Amino acid sequence: MSITCILPVFNGERFLAEAIRSVLDQEYPDLEIIVVDDGSTDGTREVLARFGDGIRLLRQEHAGVAAARNLGLAEARAEYLAFQDADDLWMPGKLEIQEKCFREQPDLEMCVGLIQNFWMDEVLEEETGYGGSRFSAPIPGFSLVCLLARKALFDRVGPFDTSLRVGSDNDWFLRARDLGAIDHTVPDLLARRRLHAGNLTREDLSSRETLLRNLKASLDRRRTSKDA
Repeated sequence: MSITCILPVFNGERFLAEAIRSVLDQEYPDLEIIVVDDGSTDGTREVLARFGDGIRLLRQEHAGVAAARNLGLAEARAEYLAFQDADDLWMPGKLEIQEKCFREQPDLEMCVGLIQNFWMDEVLEEETGYGGSRFSAPIPGFSLVCLLARKALFDRVGPFDTSLRVGSDNDWFLRARDLGAIDHTVPDLLARRRLHAGNLTREDLSSRETLLRNLKASLDRRRTSKDA
């Protein structure tokens, strides 16, 4: 089965090469990697140039991560879609594990797995604070970096909401759930989420407020569906 991986990046030169390599290291035979440069002004272009024909590069004026992902969606050629972030890492064998699920479950629409946080030196005190907690252990990852989904599911659910500066990912998952998307969570660690000083949502209170709004919108959709 063919897979397109969409990776949006904005000023991500610090970790971008590692993120791309973790996708290339899957050695998946039918994999398209689309990197969407969302108007970066740092050394992102120089990093991307190292990968040559190994990636398909798209550029846009800075419009946010949701718009960048939507551009990747519009250009994706494969029947299945995966996502990577410019600072996270896929685990070896991620795509192979998820492909097997789709082969074994013909009606499956999306598959996720476990994700684990890891901390960079500048936020190590945060790691200490979370030591032994659920936040420091592998957890089920309804996160785009853990997702493999049919492109047809995106046709049904719709693109990412560009009005949301943060939270467009969990908004999409909630909309997919509300439509009854058939999903499966594997017990395998599929990705590692890097926590560092520049994370958009790590300490952003607005991201928590957005999540609450997204949950309320989901509840409202469900009530409307029941009343219809």
